[in-house]
Amino acid sequence: MKKYLYIIFLLTLFIEGKTFKNVKFTGDTDLFTGEFDRATLLKICHIEYPAIYKIWKSDPTFESKEIVGFEDSLSDYAKSMGYYKSEVSSRTDDDTIYLNIKKNEAIKVVSVVMDSEFEHFALFEKGERFKTTDFTTTKKKIIRHLEETGYPTYSMNAKAFVDVDLYKVDIKMHIDKGEKKYFSTTDINNSAKVDDVLIREEIVYEEGELYNVLKLEESYDNIYRLGVFEKIKMEADFNASEGKSPMTITLEEGKTKAFASNIGYDTEEGARGGVEYIDHNFFGNMREFRAGLKVSERGYNTYTSFYDPRIIEHDLLGKLSFRNELGYSKWDYDSYVEKLFTERVTFGKFCKHDILGSKRRFDHFLGFQMEHSEIESGIPAFLSGNYLINSLFYRFVLDARDDKMDAKNGYYTSLYVEKSMKQMGSDIDYLKVLGEARYIKEFNPMVWAIKLKVGTISEETPPFKHFFLGGAMSNRGYEYRDLGEHSGEYPLGGLTMIDASLEGRYHMTENFAVVGFVDASKLSLDINEFSEEWYNSYGTGLRYLSVIGPLRLDVGFPTDGGFALHLGIGQVF
Repeated sequence: MKKYLYIIFLLTLFIEGKTFKNVKFTGDTDLFTGEFDRATLLKICHIEYPAIYKIWKSDPTFESKEIVGFEDSLSDYAKSMGYYKSEVSSRTDDDTIYLNIKKNEAIKVVSVVMDSEFEHFALFEKGERFKTTDFTTTKKKIIRHLEETGYPTYSMNAKAFVDVDLYKVDIKMHIDKGEKKYFSTTDINNSAKVDDVLIREEIVYEEGELYNVLKLEESYDNIYRLGVFEKIKMEADFNASEGKSPMTITLEEGKTKAFASNIGYDTEEGARGGVEYIDHNFFGNMREFRAGLKVSERGYNTYTSFYDPRIIEHDLLGKLSFRNELGYSKWDYDSYVEKLFTERVTFGKFCKHDILGSKRRFDHFLGFQMEHSEIESGIPAFLSGNYLINSLFYRFVLDARDDKMDAKNGYYTSLYVEKSMKQMGSDIDYLKVLGEARYIKEFNPMVWAIKLKVGTISEETPPFKHFFLGGAMSNRGYEYRDLGEHSGEYPLGGLTMIDASLEGRYHMTENFAVVGFVDASKLSLDINEFSEEWYNSYGTGLRYLSVIGPLRLDVGFPTDGGFALHLGIGQVF
């Protein structure tokens, strides 16, 4: 008898200590995407596979003792999706754990009682399956609406009565909006060597304006992006009389000096990397100093820059920022090699204007640019030699995107004008104009984006001043700068251009999307010639949202045949 008990004991230890390499879900699951697809179920079981770019990490392994936890997590999730009679079971085979889900009958909502003012926020409906997530999301949407429309002191009584015996759900929801609130004075407690007036310029709400939590979040983001403060606390006092809510902003200075490095790869530059030193509060008042080096397979660029957010405050001109940039680069564009020394002096001014009831920031930049280029080329169209170009420039920017790396809503417009003159000692004389507009809109789970760029140069210029199209951020049916007329195998660019793109992104999961796009471009070597034929292409791609931004893979197909493959980081729009 003891011998059998001993054998049973050993078998139990063996089973408990066995390691599995795979987990598979069976039963009532979704094949590609849905509430019970593999990606969702892995997340519910807290199973995480390394991101595709983390090639140094191996896939997870699983032990027998974890199976019960997987079953409990899946059972709880099924109930939250309305399947209170669901059954979850498991079995093992070799190195694989099989988790079987049987949903059974879904519980239904039999009654809904809520204030008519908020009924349109409800994601649940009488007679439909009850999901905990719908109930929770509905509450969040109502709360967000109240906080965006001046009612931050609301009270909510929301309950979902689940009767498992009668297998029904009754929902009752009552909201007391409370008193309407308005922004009042703002007190700033600031530990850094930064004048309060510079911080106030980043605040987007105004005294007397209706309270809106979006204004607070935007102000918070603006202050955070200054790179000076480690802790930012924004508090409203809702106890003041007449609905006025004084604000208190507490700021604690963080480390403003840092070294940074990066390494990566894309199809335009190949392997690339860089190092940079930055001081976000150089001698106080958010003056910024940068120095860095960027290296890629095509060449290198070394640079320094100094920025003062307020160098001049004039009754007529207002507040002007100042930036001075010095740089030297050597870059191989296939058709020629350019060694370029640049000095760029920029005065900037931003203004705020109302657009559709929302204040938007307009950035204006005016400056002088000196470029000394040394061109080395082996083809007649690209004459070797030295060029000195002195020019004045103006740039206007309105950026209303919700995220610069992965925008899902918003718009962006810019205008750049560059005028080079022989009276300023320049070797050539020309006027260059480039305008761009983008619009991005989310229709969950889709994001649609459109982009249009138009440019022209008034005079014949050396090719290194031309417009070039094709590549990951342009017409994706063509290789980098390879669209248009060629001299032999080398592209010549153009003096006039139109570049347009339409893209749709379908988010299959929170971090993964598939993309379809259509790109169309015009490029001419003639001045103000916009009647050339279109270069059209179409394609598809993948997006993976990583910790460093969206990883991008696109394959473009020009209508005249062939294809181009593009890799990069960040969205095209």
